[in-house]
Amino acid sequence: MGDVAWNSSVLNTGKLTIDGSGLHGSWAIAFSAAIRELNALLVSNNVNVTLVSGKPAVVVVALTSGHYTFPVNGANQSGMLRTDVLHGATRSIDIPTRTTSRDQAFTFLPEHPHISPTFKNSREAGEPVMRVMIAHEFLHALGLDEHPKNDIGLFAPQWVPNEGSKPAQDTVSPFGVQSKLPPLVLSGDTVSRLQALWP
Repeated sequence: MGDVAWNSSVLNTGKLTIDGSGLHGSWAIAFSAAIRELNALLVSNNVNVTLVSGKPAVVVVALTSGHYTFPVNGANQSGMLRTDVLHGATRSIDIPTRTTSRDQAFTFLPEHPHISPTFKNSREAGEPVMRVMIAHEFLHALGLDEHPKNDIGLFAPQWVPNEGSKPAQDTVSPFGVQSKLPPLVLSGDTVSRLQALWP
């Protein structure tokens, strides 16, 4: 499936309102930091949208230990978030009309992401890693769908964790790349796709 633009009522506002009220602790800090830093990147790359925290929202963010549900036309849909990778999941409600448009999105994040996800005894990842994870999911919420195989920025399909001496020093690297995130970085391909969705 290709990228999906939001419905005209959202596009015309130039804002994507996100409800992160269910987040707490480091996730709440990461949520605010991701919005602030991603907004700066969107402005500097001429992508005409601003992420806004608040209600009522068209994007809802929630934490899960694996199983999640979200409403679609009055019925609950469900899924399972893998907890052995540093990743979240964004599920969208896309309306097929003359052209498909996005109507709502739900982002699910692991409640306790481990810095080494395949080792359950590893400590919880620090806020910088959470910030990258949630900002990546915001790109999906903005309308991006498939990951390019070789993205070297925020939209990379896989992360390699870099464990710091303390959680605040944790970072991740796109698979096969030496660069470390944060800071958040958008590849040229990601910028072009976002510009097409938010002209």
